[in-house]
Amino acid sequence: MRRDANVIGRTVARLRYQRGWTQEDLVGKLQMLNCYMTRDILASIETQRAPVTDKQLEYLVAIFGVPVGVFFPPKPHFAGRPLGFTQEIRTRRRRRPKRPRKPRVATA
Repeated sequence: MRRDANVIGRTVARLRYQRGWTQEDLVGKLQMLNCYMTRDILASIETQRAPVTDKQLEYLVAIFGVPVGVFFPPKPHFAGRPLGFTQEIRTRRRRRPKRPRKPRVATA
């Protein structure tokens, strides 16, 4: 079963903490803007157990007064291997072919 990702939960908690708001304070401000949110829903969002809808994100941007990009983690600036290096192909070690044995000469 596929779970929806929540990448903004920790940022919501950080912004709320920086302003000195409790979860109840933030929920009250969101409800004043007609955004349906309870403290349980907010706690689930902050602990990344529940996804955030686009409408909830829109209201959070309005409450905190920050651009939408603040909520999302920065894009990694490097992905892959550095240039100039060749990629090695790793396979299982091949066994050497067996050498033919010399026939034994029967001695009497």
